[in-house]
Amino acid sequence: MADLENIQLNPRVNGEERPRFSWKAISIGIWMVTICGVAAVLWSNITTQQRLTAQLQNMAKTTKQLQMKNDQLKQLLNSTHQNVTLLEGEAGQLELLVNNFTLLSAETTQLSLLLEDTLQEKAQLQVTNDELNAFLNATLESCELVELENRNLNLLQNRSMQIITLASAEIQQLHLQLNNEQQTSAQLEAENRHQRSILFSSRLSFLWTFCNNESLQCSRCMPGWVEHASRCFLLSEEAEKWESARRYCMDMGGDLATVWDEEDQAFLTNMTYQFAQQHPQGFHSAWIGLHDLVKEGLYLWVSGHTVDRDVIYWKHREPNNAIPSWDMDEAGQDCVAIVPPAHIGAEDWLNSWDDIICAGERHYICETMALSLS
Repeated sequence: MADLENIQLNPRVNGEERPRFSWKAISIGIWMVTICGVAAVLWSNITTQQRLTAQLQNMAKTTKQLQMKNDQLKQLLNSTHQNVTLLEGEAGQLELLVNNFTLLSAETTQLSLLLEDTLQEKAQLQVTNDELNAFLNATLESCELVELENRNLNLLQNRSMQIITLASAEIQQLHLQLNNEQQTSAQLEAENRHQRSILFSSRLSFLWTFCNNESLQCSRCMPGWVEHASRCFLLSEEAEKWESARRYCMDMGGDLATVWDEEDQAFLTNMTYQFAQQHPQGFHSAWIGLHDLVKEGLYLWVSGHTVDRDVIYWKHREPNNAIPSWDMDEAGQDCVAIVPPAHIGAEDWLNSWDDIICAGERHYICETMALSLS
């Protein structure tokens, strides 16, 4: 400033005049200072305005949050009013519950008694349950056994079907053989009738010489034969195989003896007993016309008839189809003979049948029809 005053007061220095542009520079400087100040004020205002704007935004956010909290408080207040109303209703209910408490105490006592009974019933049910479980296990085991038996029965059924098929074939064969036997019997019957017709012809009148002229009693059987039930029987003196014995009987116009009732059995058994008493040495039994040659166990008479179930006289433990050691063919015992009892009239003395191998030699009993004199 001193220099400026010096310049303004002393326009001339050292006899020279100073330049005039120094005032302009000063004016410019003043303007620059003024502009800077205005700019500083503006910048300060802008900064202050921005800060105020930010504070306004924060206040707006805070206001919104307060508004939301206010709404929540209103909702909570409404809920509180509702809860108060519910609590008033529950208070009334509590009064009712208090009034019913006495009743509940009595019911509780009854329930306690019922609980004890229930526990006892539960224990009993547990025992029953254990028993049922044991029964169920036993039933399951039984089911397994039944299943096993069912499989075995299926196998047995299949085998039975096979046996039935084989039996059907055997039955057909038996029918054929039975028809053959019946045809043979019919032929024998025809031959017997023919022989009887010849016997009673006028050319054979000499047979009447066998009659007693005084008593007029005549034997209807050939000499050596014994009459019984309109039939004649002969017990051979010699022993033969069953087939040979039958052939000899047929050659004499008859066949091996048959048993049709108890009287026949008693007569033939007594005949063998008397013969055994007369021939104590070398006599074992006598063939009759019974066999199971067609099928093992199916016994037929030589006439083709089966054995009547009421006329069966097997010895004890017979028939047994035993095979002797000397039977190399193992044919078995397929022919029947009468074995004389030890005593006539003893217990079971009529049970005298015995199955014997057909190839064995035995005496035999032949049978033929007695001659008719009418």
